[in-house]
Amino acid sequence: MKTNRFFFLILIMILISCEKYNDDKISILTTLKGESGVTYNESLTQWNKLKNINGNSYIYQTTFVSWTGFSSITELKIEEGIVTSRVYKEFNTNETNGQQEIIDTYTETKTNIGSHEKGANPLTIDDLYNSCASEYLIVDNGKNTLYFETYLDGLMTLCGFIPDGCMDDCYKGVSINSFKWVD
Repeated sequence: MKTNRFFFLILIMILISCEKYNDDKISILTTLKGESGVTYNESLTQWNKLKNINGNSYIYQTTFVSWTGFSSITELKIEEGIVTSRVYKEFNTNETNGQQEIIDTYTETKTNIGSHEKGANPLTIDDLYNSCASEYLIVDNGKNTLYFETYLDGLMTLCGFIPDGCMDDCYKGVSINSFKWVD
């Protein structure tokens, strides 16, 4: 009998902690606002409205910039909800003249999407919203600074976190710096 009570007590503790975790996650999705004043849930709703109006074909870019002078741009083209191309450019800053110099580049098409390791993962905006909610906004906000930003139309531009105390190239998450609809 004592064994059954012990396991029952453990089960209740697990269920309570899961409920608290889910409540915290839901709270972040409905309360975390950037400068635009838009929450994750509001942005996701707006994204689905924009997709219904404009179709599910678009191009977006994401960048990475390091304090060391290294940077990269990945451009993804999505047609009818499917990634159809990924273009990657990698740069280093010339220390003499300050100019960005291309040091690596590639283009992938439908037949070889994802064949290169460098660059942003070949994900749709829907995928990015999913990873935002399931990977980035669920981290411990007591140990990390959370970020969520949108364009004026509500489309997510930034979703991620920086661990507290981290100094260089610490941001983990989604960063969209350019977006346009295509026919």
